[in-house]
Amino acid sequence: MDEKTRQLVQSITEQVIATLLQQGGQSSAAPSRTTKHPGPAVIRAPVGVCTGDYSKFPELAGRQVGASPPAGTLSGGAAPSPIPLSGIVTASQLQTAMHAASDGVAALTSDARLTPLANDLARQYPEKICRITASPPGTGGPANGGSNSDLPWLWWIDGACPAVQELVSARAGGLRGSGAASHPAALAQVVRDLSAAVKRSNVAGGLLFVQNAARAMCFANRCPSIRAVVGTCGEAVEQGIAELGANVLVIEFPHQGPKAMEAMMDRMMQQPPTPLPAVQRELEDLHRCG
Repeated sequence: MDEKTRQLVQSITEQVIATLLQQGGQSSAAPSRTTKHPGPAVIRAPVGVCTGDYSKFPELAGRQVGASPPAGTLSGGAAPSPIPLSGIVTASQLQTAMHAASDGVAALTSDARLTPLANDLARQYPEKICRITASPPGTGGPANGGSNSDLPWLWWIDGACPAVQELVSARAGGLRGSGAASHPAALAQVVRDLSAAVKRSNVAGGLLFVQNAARAMCFANRCPSIRAVVGTCGEAVEQGIAELGANVLVIEFPHQGPKAMEAMMDRMMQQPPTPLPAVQRELEDLHRCG
């Protein structure tokens, strides 16, 4: 804070204190005057927001108002066990899981990562968080006979980045490098190779580290076997996995820190991509356009 700003703040503070003292002196000079303290403020929900209070609507008495309870909870049926949260968990997801759980405790896998806001919520309510040991990769599938979770992920970088190289080296067992040159001109060939490898089930998907995601996204999503998403943040990756069954992650490495890239990579590689039938049908229809 410079000297001019400090003097301005000090002047304002002195004026406020003087005003308060003056008001206090006037109040003490007239003790017979009764001071009325305002009651508690009434806070109402904004217009259009349902509060659940239907006492003002007698015509709704005796009716079931609002959403029906989830299936399995009617007629005394036991509610299904919630699926533990995994990957990058946001505060909103954590709060929803707490409300959905019958005991109010949100279940997380042992490798789940919390966003900063979710961490604050977990520190505030530690008794409402439960960690569950997740099954190691490759143990799923019929008779543990090896499934798509055993497939490596193809990776490629447009240029060079020590942070990316360090992250890739630490996950060498689950990654397979592209044979293409680390140059923008090789992008089209990388996408062709990746698409063919995914189609033949040689790889689970791909991780593309680029300086600009526009070309990579345009090229990648022209291939029927690829469902690519841009890794702008953990929530974007989570949404791409949940809504699209994304199998290719494009990261603009000049604009992402090592920790952010690590979290997005781990979430993408955590489970084999599962194409959603409805999305697959829509994509097939779109490929017939034009």
